[in-house]
Amino acid sequence: MYLSLCLIVKNENSYLQEWLDYHILLGVEHFWIYDNESIIPIRQTIKSYIDRGWVTVHSISGKSVQLFAYDHCLQTYGHVSKWIGFIDTDEFILLKDSTNIREFLKEYEDRGGLAVSSLFFGSSGNTIRPSAGQLAGYRFRTPEKLTVNRLVKSIVQPEKVIQPISPHSFLFKEGWYCVNESGLRVDAQQFPCHTERIQINHYYTRSAEEWADKLKRGRGDAGDPYRDERWTRIHRYATIMDDSAERLLQKIIEESGERITITKNNLLKVIHRLAEKQTAFELIRRDIPEKVHPRQELVDYFDEVAAGPLLMEQGRLKEARDHFANQIQKFPFDVIRYTNFASACMKIGDQQSAWAALAQAWRIAPQSLYVLLGMVDFFYGTGDYAQAEKTCLLAQSQGDLEPEGVAVLALSQWKQGKQDQARNIAEILLNSLTQSDLDNPLFKEVAVLMRI
Repeated sequence: MYLSLCLIVKNENSYLQEWLDYHILLGVEHFWIYDNESIIPIRQTIKSYIDRGWVTVHSISGKSVQLFAYDHCLQTYGHVSKWIGFIDTDEFILLKDSTNIREFLKEYEDRGGLAVSSLFFGSSGNTIRPSAGQLAGYRFRTPEKLTVNRLVKSIVQPEKVIQPISPHSFLFKEGWYCVNESGLRVDAQQFPCHTERIQINHYYTRSAEEWADKLKRGRGDAGDPYRDERWTRIHRYATIMDDSAERLLQKIIEESGERITITKNNLLKVIHRLAEKQTAFELIRRDIPEKVHPRQELVDYFDEVAAGPLLMEQGRLKEARDHFANQIQKFPFDVIRYTNFASACMKIGDQQSAWAALAQAWRIAPQSLYVLLGMVDFFYGTGDYAQAEKTCLLAQSQGDLEPEGVAVLALSQWKQGKQDQARNIAEILLNSLTQSDLDNPLFKEVAVLMRI
């Protein structure tokens, strides 16, 4: 098998058929679905897909178990599928210059994985779940430059992966890493938005009614709880009309020889009828227990990784530095361990060790955005504003900087006497921030120093 998708669900029955039909038409060959205690078992909802060979279902219990489901999929089915993508039922992969995801992925076989930028869609004015489904019911999205659209989702080659480290990113074996559509290295779950060739339509808020249900249901991972502030921000900026998913489906239909025009009212019926004509990959069934339990090695890994940031928060900086040093010994090929170590060293005034770590990370991953950002912090923290500006601009060549990076760029220019340049950047930055954002010391310094 060339491509399959992995998914964890909890009471997501209403949209699951549309999600499956769409991705079947896109060229996905199988789906590994993990049911996290749904009131109506997923096996009942999609029985016909299971019977036809499209879906394998496992059950997994407990809270914040998404990564354990992903890990089970990699460990159990990684040898079956050359690529596995990890997305949710409110996320739809969208191709811009192709109609088949398998053909598209062939260009990236010499990399460990493909990181796909997400574009967040708002409610599109829906107060209740639209009968037309997600693709036709939600057409208004946020602009690419909105910070939330820096999140990526991953399609990986399991043989080159060790384990998941977040719902968005993975730890790769030595010598392998993720790239985005432009071939730029992606080392963590956030990266500047690139959507020229492929994107994920993320129907995050859905309708007001469904957002309320989402708040009650909670997250599948261990991230911060859903908050109404996220709804408000996405709802405010979701003003760009985007019907590209429907246009892609129309292309797929035309290529199939069918003479059907998709409309808002017939989309669900059309894609279901066409998906039913497709034949599933003939999977050799193995005797694998339906119930999934977290792998203890992964539980221990997450506990260990979480210890470093906690030590930093508690001000136990030397312990944090030693912890990150130990992480480097265990994963000497992972540049994020070096940038974490450098950050701890900077806070205790050990610039020499910080720079040595960043230099080693650069040798491992030249042009890595995350190493560049670590160097920006180093140069700015040591007062080398010219080098901080230069490194900011180098990072910016890979895509728009995060607001904090823009603030550092403006401040670095200001402190070199480039006040006009700094002021122009600062005005754009501050106009995009909310009042609560100004609690950030960097933003506050920009506002005060430049009196904007």
